[in-house]
Amino acid sequence: MSKYWLITAASGLVANLFALRMGETFAQLRLPLFFPPVWLLFFGWTAAFICLANAFVRVEEKSQKATTAFYVALGLTVCWSVLFFRADAHFAAALAGMMLTGVLLHLRVLANTAGDGKRFLPCCIWAGYLTYLNLGICLIN
Repeated sequence: MSKYWLITAASGLVANLFALRMGETFAQLRLPLFFPPVWLLFFGWTAAFICLANAFVRVEEKSQKATTAFYVALGLTVCWSVLFFRADAHFAAALAGMMLTGVLLHLRVLANTAGDGKRFLPCCIWAGYLTYLNLGICLIN
Protein backbone atom coordinates (compact mmCIF):
# COMPACT_ATOMS: atom_id res chain seq x y z
CA MET A 1 0.00 0.00 0.00
CA SER A 2 1.35 3.39 -0.97
CA LYS A 3 2.12 5.94 1.73
CA TYR A 4 -0.15 8.31 -0.20
CA TRP A 5 -3.14 6.10 0.49
CA LEU A 6 -2.37 6.28 4.21
CA ILE A 7 -1.77 10.05 4.13
CA THR A 8 -5.01 10.58 2.21
CA ALA A 9 -6.97 8.36 4.60
CA ALA A 10 -5.53 10.20 7.61
CA SER A 11 -6.41 13.58 6.07
CA GLY A 12 -9.93 12.38 5.33
CA LEU A 13 -10.32 11.16 8.90
CA VAL A 14 -9.15 14.49 10.33
CA ALA A 15 -11.44 16.44 7.99
CA ASN A 16 -14.39 14.22 8.99
CA LEU A 17 -13.65 14.69 12.69
CA PHE A 18 -14.17 18.41 12.24
CA ALA A 19 -17.36 17.71 10.30
CA LEU A 20 -18.99 15.54 12.96
CA ARG A 21 -21.65 18.16 13.58
CA MET A 22 -22.41 18.44 9.87
CA GLY A 23 -26.14 17.72 10.17
CA GLU A 24 -26.51 20.21 13.01
CA THR A 25 -24.65 22.90 11.06
CA PHE A 26 -26.70 22.47 7.89
CA ALA A 27 -29.98 22.36 9.83
CA GLN A 28 -29.30 25.94 10.98
CA LEU A 29 -28.63 27.29 7.48
CA ARG A 30 -30.69 28.09 4.44
CA LEU A 31 -29.23 25.91 1.74
CA PRO A 32 -28.69 26.70 -1.94
CA LEU A 33 -30.40 25.05 -4.86
CA PHE A 34 -29.17 21.52 -5.64
CA PHE A 35 -27.96 20.90 -2.07
CA PRO A 36 -27.82 17.11 -1.65
CA PRO A 37 -29.03 15.17 1.39
CA VAL A 38 -26.45 15.71 4.14
CA TRP A 39 -25.61 12.00 4.40
CA LEU A 40 -24.56 12.05 0.75
CA LEU A 41 -21.80 14.57 1.49
CA PHE A 42 -19.93 12.02 3.61
CA PHE A 43 -19.96 9.51 0.77
CA GLY A 44 -19.00 12.18 -1.76
CA TRP A 45 -15.97 13.23 0.27
CA THR A 46 -14.97 9.61 0.81
CA ALA A 47 -15.20 8.92 -2.92
CA ALA A 48 -13.23 12.11 -3.66
CA PHE A 49 -10.44 11.07 -1.28
CA ILE A 50 -10.29 7.57 -2.77
CA CYS A 51 -10.22 9.06 -6.26
CA LEU A 52 -7.49 11.54 -5.29
CA ALA A 53 -5.28 8.85 -3.75
CA ASN A 54 -5.82 6.48 -6.67
CA ALA A 55 -5.02 9.17 -9.21
CA PHE A 56 -2.02 10.48 -7.35
CA VAL A 57 -0.38 7.08 -6.81
CA ARG A 58 -0.05 6.81 -10.60
CA VAL A 59 1.51 10.29 -10.93
CA GLU A 60 3.68 10.57 -7.81
CA GLU A 61 6.99 9.54 -9.32
CA LYS A 62 6.71 11.78 -12.35
CA SER A 63 6.53 15.24 -10.81
CA GLN A 64 7.74 16.92 -7.61
CA LYS A 65 5.31 19.77 -8.34
CA ALA A 66 2.47 17.25 -8.35
CA THR A 67 3.57 15.93 -4.96
CA THR A 68 3.56 19.45 -3.54
CA ALA A 69 0.13 20.17 -5.04
CA PHE A 70 -1.17 16.90 -3.58
CA TYR A 71 -0.13 17.89 -0.05
CA VAL A 72 -1.52 21.41 -0.50
CA ALA A 73 -4.86 19.91 -1.65
CA LEU A 74 -5.05 17.68 1.42
CA GLY A 75 -4.17 20.61 3.69
CA LEU A 76 -6.83 22.82 2.10
CA THR A 77 -9.41 20.08 2.55
CA VAL A 78 -8.73 19.88 6.28
CA CYS A 79 -8.59 23.69 6.46
CA TRP A 80 -11.98 23.93 4.76
CA SER A 81 -13.54 21.57 7.31
CA VAL A 82 -12.11 23.55 10.22
CA LEU A 83 -13.24 26.88 8.79
CA PHE A 84 -16.73 25.75 7.84
CA PHE A 85 -17.69 23.44 10.69
CA ARG A 86 -15.68 24.65 13.68
CA ALA A 87 -15.04 28.34 13.07
CA ASP A 88 -18.36 28.98 11.28
CA ALA A 89 -16.30 31.11 8.90
CA HIS A 90 -18.28 30.25 5.79
CA PHE A 91 -16.80 32.94 3.56
CA ALA A 92 -13.23 31.97 4.53
CA ALA A 93 -14.19 28.34 3.89
CA ALA A 94 -15.48 29.34 0.43
CA LEU A 95 -12.10 30.95 -0.29
CA ALA A 96 -10.37 27.76 0.84
CA GLY A 97 -12.74 25.80 -1.43
CA MET A 98 -11.87 28.00 -4.39
CA MET A 99 -8.17 27.52 -3.69
CA LEU A 100 -8.71 23.76 -3.35
CA THR A 101 -10.50 23.64 -6.69
CA GLY A 102 -7.67 25.62 -8.26
CA VAL A 103 -5.00 23.33 -6.78
CA LEU A 104 -6.86 20.24 -7.99
CA LEU A 105 -7.16 21.72 -11.48
CA HIS A 106 -3.43 22.49 -11.38
CA LEU A 107 -2.76 18.93 -10.25
CA ARG A 108 -4.85 17.69 -13.16
CA VAL A 109 -2.77 19.78 -15.58
CA LEU A 110 0.45 18.42 -14.07
CA ALA A 111 -0.92 14.89 -14.34
CA ASN A 112 -1.83 15.46 -17.99
CA THR A 113 1.87 15.49 -18.78
CA ALA A 114 1.98 11.94 -17.41
CA GLY A 115 -1.17 10.98 -19.30
CA ASP A 116 -3.25 10.60 -16.13
CA GLY A 117 -5.04 13.94 -15.90
CA LYS A 118 -8.50 12.49 -16.46
CA ARG A 119 -8.19 10.58 -13.19
CA PHE A 120 -8.32 13.88 -11.28
CA LEU A 121 -11.47 15.12 -13.01
CA PRO A 122 -13.95 13.71 -10.44
CA CYS A 123 -12.02 15.43 -7.62
CA CYS A 124 -12.09 18.72 -9.52
CA ILE A 125 -15.83 18.42 -10.17
CA TRP A 126 -16.57 17.55 -6.54
CA ALA A 127 -14.47 20.44 -5.15
CA GLY A 128 -16.08 22.85 -7.62
CA TYR A 129 -19.58 21.65 -6.68
CA LEU A 130 -18.88 22.03 -2.97
CA THR A 131 -17.45 25.49 -3.56
CA TYR A 132 -20.68 26.41 -5.38
CA LEU A 133 -22.69 25.15 -2.38
CA ASN A 134 -20.43 27.01 0.06
CA LEU A 135 -20.73 30.26 -1.88
CA GLY A 136 -24.48 29.77 -2.04
CA ILE A 137 -24.60 29.41 1.73
CA CYS A 138 -22.57 32.62 2.08
CA LEU A 139 -24.92 34.55 -0.19
CA ILE A 140 -28.27 33.44 1.23
CA ASN A 141 -27.44 33.40 4.95
